[in-house]
Amino acid sequence: MKQITQGIVFFILISTSCTPREVEVEADGWITDARDGRTYPYVKIGTQTWLMENMNYSDSDSSDSWCYKNLPKNCDTYGRLYTWDAAMKACPSGWHLPDDAEWKKLEIFLGIPPSEADSLEWRETNAVGIQIKAVWDWNSGGTGENTSRFTALPAGFRSVQGGYFYIGDIATFWSSTYTDETHAFGRGLIYYSTGIYRWKYLKEEGYSVRCLKNQ
Repeated sequence: MKQITQGIVFFILISTSCTPREVEVEADGWITDARDGRTYPYVKIGTQTWLMENMNYSDSDSSDSWCYKNLPKNCDTYGRLYTWDAAMKACPSGWHLPDDAEWKKLEIFLGIPPSEADSLEWRETNAVGIQIKAVWDWNSGGTGENTSRFTALPAGFRSVQGGYFYIGDIATFWSSTYTDETHAFGRGLIYYSTGIYRWKYLKEEGYSVRCLKNQ
């Protein structure tokens, strides 16, 4: 459950094995998506401004984006999962799907060495994954500290065949940079790792979209 207080703070009430606990994350502001009226908090990280939640926008053709296991409550918590083509159109006016270079700019600001930022697979230096993961919802306690306030949640992904996998375990994000007709760069996080994964993903798989403000 989200409560908006004085326009700069949002609260998420989550269940633990004992009692619910309230997690407070400070936002630098809010935007409203004129297409459907949904509101999203944003945060400034270095010279970039990122949404703090995954996009949950669906146009009239929703055949290329989904709620995890088709459950609306998962969209409410984690946003939708988009194919790459749908991801390219998901962000509201004034915002865009970040390209691979813009993801690297974020990572370098948070501590990944420039020489490592271009590497594929896991980049572990300075535990940047810990800095962008939320401190809740990750299985086995996760490794999130969210010191950047990016607030990455483990939304899982949808395979080309239509299966849903690893909610609570992983987060996967698209970039706008494609590598060939069938693949595009993306990012991944997993509950037990301190790093960020950089890889070429199949465009027809369903991943999360995190938008970046136009400059």
